[in-house]
Amino acid sequence: MVAGPGAAYICDECLQLCNEIMQDPTPFSTKALELASRPPVVIAAPLISEQNRSNTTVSEPPERILQLELEQKQLDMTLILHQLCYYSAHFELRYLWIRPPLTAGFAFVPRIIFLLQDNLGNRWHGERGGMLLARPELASGLDNAVYQGSARFRPLLSPEARTLTVQAVDPLGQFDEPTPQPWRFEISL
Repeated sequence: MVAGPGAAYICDECLQLCNEIMQDPTPFSTKALELASRPPVVIAAPLISEQNRSNTTVSEPPERILQLELEQKQLDMTLILHQLCYYSAHFELRYLWIRPPLTAGFAFVPRIIFLLQDNLGNRWHGERGGMLLARPELASGLDNAVYQGSARFRPLLSPEARTLTVQAVDPLGQFDEPTPQPWRFEISL
């Protein structure tokens, strides 16, 4: 067991699986999808006092925002890439994910797994940070759930890059019949 961020702990089995995934050249391998579909386990969360909260730095605003508004539907899900945000040390994809609600008893929402490649051949696997929030006020009814997310990637895109191909998969889609193909978007930079 290893201490993770905050008061989260990561078990030896998950650490071993992470190491195997990092060595695996296939971005959407069965092991990667299995790990992405596991719920996080938090033993205890530290309380942040008002004094510590005021000392915390607010995240920097993006240096540049590229509006995308790209949408693709697949089976009963929709993925909308909303913005590509450039920061000083990373870039972020902001998206909306519309899907059927997860079945009762589901304790977590799996993150979408991304694979990005620019026209120069640079690749970004997975994501490094980001967030996923449930947005029930955006749902049009009980037959869908809406999640607003961001996925963070490092290093930055090269200024010479002209296009970015984004592939994305729902890690739970591997259990669907038929298994959906990854979403694929082409972004002109």
